[in-house]
Amino acid sequence: MTDTFDWSDPVATRARIEQQVKDAERRAAQAAQVRDDIAGVREQATSPGRDVTVTVDASGRLADVALTDAALQRSPAALGALIVTLAATAQKAAGARAVEIAAEAFGAEDAAVAHLREEIAELPDPSQDGRPQIEYR
Repeated sequence: MTDTFDWSDPVATRARIEQQVKDAERRAAQAAQVRDDIAGVREQATSPGRDVTVTVDASGRLADVALTDAALQRSPAALGALIVTLAATAQKAAGARAVEIAAEAFGAEDAAVAHLREEIAELPDPSQDGRPQIEYR
């Protein structure tokens, strides 16, 4: 991309630089707001029997696991597998919400949004891992 701006006019040059600084400051403030909004993202996934609910943050870190007495009737292996599957499901949802927040701020075609979208797309699909999602007893 070629810059065709006439840098020989000092008044126009100063105005252009001031505008670029304002644009950069606006984008930095917008990025800080997006970071804060994404940091507040929490998504949940709940088992069909509603006995296990997992909450993750935008990065997929486990924020909470809620179990009912019925969940404790599962074998330890089945309960562990269910929690992992629910966490992966919630992580996908949290990632999708983070992409929405970034796209609202910067536009769907922004390079940072595209990168975030690609990272989310690379997350494993918990329903396609070859294991049953839920063991019923």
